[in-house]
Order: sequence, then structure tokens, then C-alpha cells
Amino acid sequence: MVINMIYMININTEIFLRSVKDLNKLKLLVEVNNWDRPNFSAIARELGVDRRTVKKYYDGDIKKVRKSKKSKIDDFYDIISSLLSAETDQIFYYKSHLYRYLVREKGLDCSRSNFNYYILKHEKFAEYFKPNKKKDAVKSETSFGKQAQFDWKEKLKFSFKSGEEFIFNVGSLILSASRFKYWAICPSTSQAYLFDFLTNVFEALGGVPKEIVIDNASTMMDKARTERSDGKVNPKFQQFADDFGFNIVPCIRARPNTKAKVENPMRVINEIMTYNGLLNNEEELFEKMQEITNEANSRVCQAIGIPPILVFKKEKEHLLPLPNDKICSYYKNTTIHAKVNFLYRSEDSVRAAGTKCRMKREMGHQMSCDILNT
Repeated sequence: MVINMIYMININTEIFLRSVKDLNKLKLLVEVNNWDRPNFSAIARELGVDRRTVKKYYDGDIKKVRKSKKSKIDDFYDIISSLLSAETDQIFYYKSHLYRYLVREKGLDCSRSNFNYYILKHEKFAEYFKPNKKKDAVKSETSFGKQAQFDWKEKLKFSFKSGEEFIFNVGSLILSASRFKYWAICPSTSQAYLFDFLTNVFEALGGVPKEIVIDNASTMMDKARTERSDGKVNPKFQQFADDFGFNIVPCIRARPNTKAKVENPMRVINEIMTYNGLLNNEEELFEKMQEITNEANSRVCQAIGIPPILVFKKEKEHLLPLPNDKICSYYKNTTIHAKVNFLYRSEDSVRAAGTKCRMKREMGHQMSCDILNT
């Protein structure tokens, strides 16, 4: 005869929870042994987390499966990949340059924030735009008509479709209050071109700012301004300033903090390189530079919250009057205009931007306004 005997053994067990990741193991033990549900609040206090976090990990509800949704930018994936490849001559210094190029030339229709997210989501695209760390410049606000900031974007090397290379500079003058920008292509940064550029700027704007912030270029400063020295202004440039009635404000060498309003927008000028290898001649290059300038003046400026072109009329009222025509003509180099007439259409660039401005995307509604009465 066989006798079956059952031995009942009590086993004392301690369970240590080192992190919320152990909670799914605890749930298994509770269910197998038909124990009572644990005290989530007590566990949360012990682990130093929220009670809802404990419950989420205990129930295994850690990741929710989301249905992937196709982005409208996916249709541009191959185009973006081609534009950012080593095989193209086109250069995109910033994501904003690529975004505006695709909107302007390829018909992309999406918000800037969605586009940035898309680029950062794709590692090979994000790597192309890996930023260089720079110190933030100190910015100061100025009243209407008081100040403008001048700088050169020098020695941009551009290739045309034919393979011909063209090295040029871009003169930049930005009104500090309205952030209205005047950019023009110039073959040289010599003093003759400097005077010619500034004269055309003043005539196009219809007045002269009370002071101009400059760097320490030799065409303007014989001796650079430093923290210990005021520097020495070039006599010819000082005479030019006296004739037009503005004061000269040189930046401290190696610390151009006061030029923050012009240093940041100068990055937009690099946008011309998105057309590297695509244009046929200097005429087309000028037209694209003019288009980029007009767009920059028509976009909402983060610093002031509205497009510069909508504030320009107010700033123009506070500019100093122009000197007589004889003085203006004296500083215009006729030889320069004979050689680069296709590059220098200073008044046209402002009129084209200022005759009528229609804002759609960034303002949220349409607005139309006359800016210049020329």
C-alpha cells in the first residue's frame, strides 16, 4: 500500500526594490502567490518618485505604441539629402537658410519649427548644421534715427554655372531701431567703394543716422580703439562723416559687443551661398541678393516683433537731412559705377522692398502698406 503525504512548508521571503524597473517582477510574484496589491504610495516614498510612476511601472504601461504619421516634409527628404551632400556646390550655413531656400525654390509649405524638428530628428541632416559655440553679445536699444551699424561681409567666393569664380564683398548698413537692412554687393572694400556705398545708402534711405557704429578697418581707423585707447579715425573718413553730419562710434578691438545688431543679421547674407553653382552671371547674383535683402526686411524680426519694413517709415522721419547734391556727387565714384553698374542698384533695392509689402505667413494675416514715398 502506497501512502501519499503532502508537506506544507512556510517560506519567509524579503523582496528588495532597487528601482522602478523591479516593479514588474513584483507584480509577477503578487499574481502567482495571490497576494494583496502593494501600497504604491509607500513604495513611491521609498524610491523617491511619484505614486503614478510606481503604478505605471507596476502595470507595465511604460511605452505607448504610437502610430507613425507621415510628415509633409518626407516628400522633400531626397531633395534635402542632395542639397546637404558633398556633391553639391551649394552651401547652407544655417537651417534657416535651407528652410527659406526650399520655400522659395521648391515649394515647401510647413512651419519653421516643424522643419527644424525634422532636421534634428535625422542625424545626418543635424550633423551638417552642428553649431559652433559663441559668446552672446551684449545688445543695447536705441531711439529712432540715432544709430546705424556698418560692416563688410568680405571675400565671399562664388562659382557660376560655367565654373567661373567670382570673389565679392557685401556692404551692410542696419538701422538700429527699426532693424531695417541695406545690403549691396561690392567688388572691393577700398575707401572709394566705402564712400560710394554709404552715399548711396543715405540717398536711398532719404537721410543720415546721427551716429554710425564701425569696426577698426584701416579705411576708417588709422589706429584701432582699445579698452585703454580711443583710437584714431582716418582723416578722410572723418571728413566724410563731417560732410554728412554723423558721429563715428568705433568698436573696441576684439570685443565688438556694441555691433550685435549687425553681427547676427550678417549670417543671413551667407544665404546667397545657397545658390553657389546655380547662377549664370553677376546680374543674377545681384537679383538673388536683392531678393534675400527684401525678404529679410519683410520677415518678422525677433528683436522688435514685427517686420523692419513696417517700422522704417517711422525711423526715416528721425534721420538727419542729406547734404547738398554737390557733396553727394563728390563721394560717388563714377568709375566704380561704370564698371559695376549691374551690381549697384542701391535705390532700387530699397524701393523694391518699400513700395508695397504683403505679409502672410509670419504675421498670421495679410497686411499691405506704403513705406517709401519716393
